[in-house]
Amino acid sequence: MNWINMLNWWQWVVMASLPPLVIMLYFLKLRRMPVEVPSTYLWKKTIEDLHVNSIWQRLRQNLLLWLQLLVLAAITLALLRPGRQSGSVIENRSIVMIDNSASMQATDVQSSRLQSAKEKALEMVDAMTRDDVMMVIAFNDRADVRQGYTSDKKRLRAAIESISPTNRTTELSEALKTASGLANPGRTSQVEDVNDIQVAEAVPATLYILSDGGFNPPSADLGNLTAKYIPIGEPLPSNIAVLAFTCDRNQEKAGQIEAFARLQNFGNAAASFDAELRLDGRLIDAANVNMAAGETRGLSFEIADLAEGKLELRLLAEDELKVDNVAFAALSPARELEVMVVTRGNVPLLAGLKTPQAIAMASVRVIAPEELESDAIQELAASGAVDLFIFDSCAPLAIPEANTLFIGASPPGETWKATEPSGPLFVIDVQRSHPLLQYVDLSALLIAEGFSVQMPSGGTELVRTDAGVLMAVAPRDAYQDAVVGMSLQQNNTNWTNRRSFPIFLLNSLEYLGGAIATSGARTFRPGTQAVMNVASRFNTVSVKTPAGITSTLNRDGQPQIVFSQTDDLGTYVVNESNQAVEASASQARFFRTEYWRWLLMLALVVLAVEWYLYTRRVAV
Repeated sequence: MNWINMLNWWQWVVMASLPPLVIMLYFLKLRRMPVEVPSTYLWKKTIEDLHVNSIWQRLRQNLLLWLQLLVLAAITLALLRPGRQSGSVIENRSIVMIDNSASMQATDVQSSRLQSAKEKALEMVDAMTRDDVMMVIAFNDRADVRQGYTSDKKRLRAAIESISPTNRTTELSEALKTASGLANPGRTSQVEDVNDIQVAEAVPATLYILSDGGFNPPSADLGNLTAKYIPIGEPLPSNIAVLAFTCDRNQEKAGQIEAFARLQNFGNAAASFDAELRLDGRLIDAANVNMAAGETRGLSFEIADLAEGKLELRLLAEDELKVDNVAFAALSPARELEVMVVTRGNVPLLAGLKTPQAIAMASVRVIAPEELESDAIQELAASGAVDLFIFDSCAPLAIPEANTLFIGASPPGETWKATEPSGPLFVIDVQRSHPLLQYVDLSALLIAEGFSVQMPSGGTELVRTDAGVLMAVAPRDAYQDAVVGMSLQQNNTNWTNRRSFPIFLLNSLEYLGGAIATSGARTFRPGTQAVMNVASRFNTVSVKTPAGITSTLNRDGQPQIVFSQTDDLGTYVVNESNQAVEASASQARFFRTEYWRWLLMLALVVLAVEWYLYTRRVAV
């Protein structure tokens, strides 16, 4: 039991004076009115009382007095805010970690694997003695402390029952770090609750891992923890899963969409099933799939004349884990970008921006380098209304408020530096995983002359030649700048004659311009962060989840926006705007078992009893 003082010293003086005042009221005699009577024989008792002429009378036993003093005592104790925290010696500490990843939704056991794990955990709570304490952690690829160390079985049961299934993957390392940090001395508590029993010294604890992952006891140093794995379920005899699903526009066939899926048979027997492809809920295609045990294979569909829509791939396979039998992808409508090209008439560059795919994506305005000095262009460059500036063998005096692509020139200022041109140059390394170079083949690229660039901090090297970095991209506040260190003239390179050049321009429009339309919307695994490229003229993005919850995100001066609430399966709808975002923060609430409320209730009950007795006595 512990107490919290809620009053100042002078307030306690006032409180201490109340009981003596109540007692004094019972010492005072009643003042009687004189009455004239013809005979005093019948009023003998009255005459005897009149003979007592003192101010104080002897205190008699009085139930009302004791009830009133009890009310004051209850109120005084309530003002001390009594609470309880166990002070007994802890005999046994245990940490229960329950896996609530997607695979725990399997129904090879009664109800589900997660429900079976929760039932085992509840049995462990029921087996606790009065001096045992337990902690509850739910984990998938993240750790969530549901209840810190406590011996309160009611709170432990509530924490276990509150664990619900997720669509996330399983990652044990973070959960182990969390459990170790909470169980060993010097921890940083994630559970701000005064009822939790804090770890002040090294006390051994047992860690119970309830999961279907087949983990061995971890070999990492867990301090005072002893890990024990409790398996849930058995290896599934049949399980077909969608490992990946995406859609993209066919660059060679206008109007045609290709949907790709990668499937795997995790079972120990061959499987035959149908795969359905749905567009906005209606069936548009299907295929029969035969897979051997352990086989991984691809599956593709072709869709004609589709501008936008939500695609759903569903496997009609009979297995115990249904959550991995469905996947979603989306195709967004084309969004017109504002692109300004500054060139003296580079024919291959302008031709690459006039392909049907580029025309559907961007509105291109071409100006000469001399027009950069006009007031109208300078105001436009500073307004942020242009999504992408492309500078061909020229550079402005000041870099615009937009994403930029410099070809054969270096950005103004001191952040980018360029060497003197040299040549010939030979490509020795290409960062093929970067979105700017996706599907771009530079294996037979010829460069007569070019310069190497030194990018600012945070930049990414894209192409390296024997003379240094030829192509790079780097962030600049909310924008990004890309530099290609060679001219596109016909006598300088053969790149403009190759198919990879218009693909590079399309990648530039999509990545630097912020377009999402020319390819299908990106797909993510549940629980992973969705990184979105946003056109520079937009400062906010609203994301609507499959559950119908809308979140508004501010770009905060960054070239990309990261959305992490991706737990639900389905299609997430993204809308861009310039609406301002108001953010508010709330403090964590701290909970404590309080007894003062019960004391005040007791005071009210006693006061009601005192009032009843008093009114009954007066009535009599």
